[in-house]
Amino acid sequence: MADEILFTNIAASDNMADLDVMNGHEVPLTDLQQLEPSCLLIFIIAGKVVMNIFIFGARHRNVTASFLGYFCISLAAMDFALLLVIASIHYFQDFSVVGVRFTSYHICLFTQIVSHTYGILHFPVLLASGLDYYLTIVKSIKISWICSGLVYTVSVLLLWMMAFIYVLQSHVKNPAVESYDSAYLCTFYISRQSFYLSAALVFTLFSVLAVCCWEIVSFIKSLKVVSYANSTVVLFSFPSGDQWPIQGQKRFLASLLFSFLGTWGPFVVLQVIIFALCAHIPAYMDMNVPWLYFMNSFLIAVCLALKYPDLPVTEKTFSTDPFIGWKYCALPFMDADLNKGISLLPSAVTIV
Repeated sequence: MADEILFTNIAASDNMADLDVMNGHEVPLTDLQQLEPSCLLIFIIAGKVVMNIFIFGARHRNVTASFLGYFCISLAAMDFALLLVIASIHYFQDFSVVGVRFTSYHICLFTQIVSHTYGILHFPVLLASGLDYYLTIVKSIKISWICSGLVYTVSVLLLWMMAFIYVLQSHVKNPAVESYDSAYLCTFYISRQSFYLSAALVFTLFSVLAVCCWEIVSFIKSLKVVSYANSTVVLFSFPSGDQWPIQGQKRFLASLLFSFLGTWGPFVVLQVIIFALCAHIPAYMDMNVPWLYFMNSFLIAVCLALKYPDLPVTEKTFSTDPFIGWKYCALPFMDADLNKGISLLPSAVTIV
């Protein structure tokens, strides 16, 4: 019994009063029952590591460095480190390192620490990423790749250090649960930050959809799917008589929305389902690489919208997103004489 951890069902409302400092709450992983948590956690974290590998393999190779790109790499490394630690503890069961004894209890402890750390990083990471894109896209500030790489690396390391220090120094009171000893409760942190961010994103998308509904209907009516250079290209035609560059804030927003939903549409649907079901996702799963790249594309789209109609951006700017070719959204709205250096390569979504 000493090496087993009891997962217990606790209502979220019972925890909120004592956990406001963490901007979230803790809920159990399963209903009231005795479980062996090691295998379950190893299976979940291993699945997350495999998902990270798949996402990194699917992204475009020639991508401009960004803060969020560096943080995604560090997050994947942290996930792998957590998997390695809990798998080692599960395998050796009870052992000592430099006089420190490790048992199955530490599998839950380490996962809780990482979960709390992930849960408080959503706002800081996306604020830093938004500032990064605002300076590089909207303000067009240029710095060398050596300086940018150094700044991003130091910023990511400092962010992780401050988050871990905050979590280790914060006191989170475990709720009392009937007759069970709190030492055997394994609760996992549920972040409110990701919920608020996802809600804001979905609300923004539906707002843009409502504002640009007529432009979107026109685009859908003109939709054509062709094959070019062994790639599938989606074409949208503008009404005859329009001259280059195409004008119109709503048209530009509609083109951004099409490209975003063309890549991340299933992820948007998943966010809506999670809201509808009020699903509680532990923070060690809620903070993941696909979700960060999803928010990355959203931040880039916002910055491009802020930059319009002054859009003489470079190829380097358009290669910031590893999943969406934003230049095919912007090219019809850009002065052709000022952007001759931007290459036209086929992509999954093209607007002409």
